[in-house]
Amino acid sequence: MSWIENALAANGPLYLRIVNSIERTMSRGELVPGHRLPSQRALAKQLGIDLTTVTRAFDEARRRGLIEARGPQGSFIAPPKAAFGQPVDLSMNVPPVPDAVALNDVLRRGAAAVLARSNAPNLMTYHLTGGSSTDRHAATAWLQPMLGKVDETRLVVAEGAQFALTSILISQTREGEAILCDPLVYPGLLQVTGSLGRRLLPVAGDEHGMCPDALERQAKQHAARVVYLNPTCNNPTALTLPPQRRADLARVLQRAQLIGIEDDPYWHHNAGKPTPIAAIAPECVFYVSTLSKAISPGLRTAFVQCPSTAHAEELAAALRSICLMGHPLVMALVSQLLLDGSAHALLKQVLAEASERAALAAHLLAPSLKARATGLHAWCTVPAPWTDDTFVRAAQLQGLAISPSSAFRAQRAECHNGFRLSLGQAANRRQLESALRRINQLVISPDMPLVQR
Repeated sequence: MSWIENALAANGPLYLRIVNSIERTMSRGELVPGHRLPSQRALAKQLGIDLTTVTRAFDEARRRGLIEARGPQGSFIAPPKAAFGQPVDLSMNVPPVPDAVALNDVLRRGAAAVLARSNAPNLMTYHLTGGSSTDRHAATAWLQPMLGKVDETRLVVAEGAQFALTSILISQTREGEAILCDPLVYPGLLQVTGSLGRRLLPVAGDEHGMCPDALERQAKQHAARVVYLNPTCNNPTALTLPPQRRADLARVLQRAQLIGIEDDPYWHHNAGKPTPIAAIAPECVFYVSTLSKAISPGLRTAFVQCPSTAHAEELAAALRSICLMGHPLVMALVSQLLLDGSAHALLKQVLAEASERAALAAHLLAPSLKARATGLHAWCTVPAPWTDDTFVRAAQLQGLAISPSSAFRAQRAECHNGFRLSLGQAANRRQLESALRRINQLVISPDMPLVQR
């Protein structure tokens, strides 16, 4: 069925049906740059509609950058830079935005409830670091599905996971100390360890994740005491550690008396709801959960279950040293949304959309590229003769921002030719589908040698 017949088969205003049919057919690669469209008069006759409707459709298609007019020659499918003039950011891991109307309503009702039950001046003054009793109670409700029973005396509420990770490292490590980790890690860990003067030492892994024997060996060889773990929908590799590997790593933590930092922002995005390592060896692990990847980065709140009450006190002291306290109004709003069920309603929306986008990536990405697609991102390998840097530069020329493996590489880790595609930032699934198809096209692009030079 041609794009013209598709326009007639769709619903909605006819001029928009024509535009949307052109855009969909372009995203599938069936209408390519330089393809000449029928004249407006000929198209109107073929569709049996007014010329003014076709003129309106072509005007809208030009506004979107889908087509270009070449005077008496007619209208043509625009080249890539014109057709896709709006850049698509596939480099930042953020959850897709919930329905805007529902989000506005939730925030409005939540803020009104906070102000109704709180003394406004009290929200504008200093508060204890680590969250109020109400904040910790709300955090307990959030963490129970992951950890089961939660001890509020070991719980710290922080203003975002980055503050939490930084404070854990301040409280548990010294300058120059080695932190064990996967060869590819969350870029925020690279930044904070560099700022604090800590060293990252990569631990070898296999298809199931970090190898327990390698972890124990590295810990002994370098007298390391802390290991960073990101076992669910790993950033960037999208790997989720299987149950046996989690249990084996927990045993190493206990046997070698290691402290684990389990960064678990994507737990809700894994349909299997895997048991965290912190639930297996709670006395060894700082468990970090955040709303930023589950609902929205605007809700700058993280919850940390610590190995002991003493560890929680040390963490709170470190938090005070760098940010004094979380913002009372934001924390109160977060607690309200958690306790009244609104946060879980938003979470359900985000997870449904994120699941659709991950399925889209799993379906559309070429087998030569795709390694995994889960959570909020897909991990891709770069086929020869591409390198991750040349592939990223080529994507930039197509208006696509992606993250190369070099952005995640721990010190001394071996080079990996790959890149991460973040799936949540695209405005909608149609824009994401178009971007993923363009990523695939780069693999066979005739411009590849030019990019490499």
